[in-house]
Amino acid sequence: LNEAGDITQHISAYEVEHTAEDGKKHLITFLDTPGHEAFSGIRRRGAKVSDIAILVVSAEDGVKQQTLEALKSIRESKTPFIVAINKIDKPEANIEKTKQTLAENEVYLEGYGGDIPFVNLSAKTGAGVPELLDMIVLISELEAFKGDPSLPAEGIVIESNLDGKKGITATCLIKNGSIEKGMFINSGTASAPVRIMENYAGKPISSATFSSPIQIIGWDEMPSVGSTFKTFKTREESRDDVLKEKLQTEDGAKTNKNQTEVTDDNIRVIPLVVKADTGSSLEALVSEIKKLDTERIKTRVILGGVGRVSESDVRLANGKEKGYIIGFNTTIDAPAKSLAERSEIEIQNFSVIYKMSEWLKDVLTKSTPKQQVMESVGRAKILKTFSKTKNKQVLGG
Repeated sequence: LNEAGDITQHISAYEVEHTAEDGKKHLITFLDTPGHEAFSGIRRRGAKVSDIAILVVSAEDGVKQQTLEALKSIRESKTPFIVAINKIDKPEANIEKTKQTLAENEVYLEGYGGDIPFVNLSAKTGAGVPELLDMIVLISELEAFKGDPSLPAEGIVIESNLDGKKGITATCLIKNGSIEKGMFINSGTASAPVRIMENYAGKPISSATFSSPIQIIGWDEMPSVGSTFKTFKTREESRDDVLKEKLQTEDGAKTNKNQTEVTDDNIRVIPLVVKADTGSSLEALVSEIKKLDTERIKTRVILGGVGRVSESDVRLANGKEKGYIIGFNTTIDAPAKSLAERSEIEIQNFSVIYKMSEWLKDVLTKSTPKQQVMESVGRAKILKTFSKTKNKQVLGG
């Protein structure tokens, strides 16, 4: 899989079947989270959801900033983890130096002053991958991870997106219980009848149990990435749960309405409409945008959504203070393009997140209000006044 800019920008889930040394077959679900710093929220969520974490470190580059960020997420979630020293096939690979830099960051591997398991591997050649899978199985047996397949499925929404043909789709990871066709699934105020369910490879399935990643198609609204989901056997139970969630949401909205927003005439605010291909991408974009705020210029995301840029998005950006529209791996409707040209609203579509950051940083720099500063170019002390007329004085200084 090749992604724009050669960096992983989405969370993905997939399953592998591994035959361990004892001959038993095991299903292992992997969550692949992005390494780029903008996606720290996704990494935290991945560490929280997982039973076992794998900290991937390059034998060529050693410990990098995103390695430390990932390590922090793993430790905060208190998840047992394995260190995978990758790229051992590279000419510049230095495994001993990598172990040393890990130790300098308080990651003490087995045989190197600690008890953290590690595997040397090459994702390119496949060397060390069977050993990594065996290690995962071993840790899962030691930790005794268990679930109850007789319960209705519960878990986490790890991704959501809007497909032009299928509608709203959510990738869910089952933490416990089972789900089958004919049930109903809720996440917050979003719900869906379980009619179309697919596995990680996009193949239709009729049931699934804990630890499996599934795709549910046909939600009535976009479920929030990172939110929990529950399943119900009847439509009535599902409706009652959604009604309860809506009442809680309304109560929270009333509380927030009483909070006043502080404004400052010396600070310029740039309105932004942000549209992305998936919920996790949207989350990362908004997080990255907030980092660019300064004391004199701020951004305000007036709309963040998943899906294509529409005519209504352009109308929203064309308010009292004209805003910008940022798209990420999405499309722009023809009517939206036409209205944007007439309204002089700029639409920028990106496929790599740091390109968006560079562009927006430049926009904010150019839009920052200029400050008038009185600069002194000289100074003198008056020693004597020689003559004085109505509009003229002669001074010595």
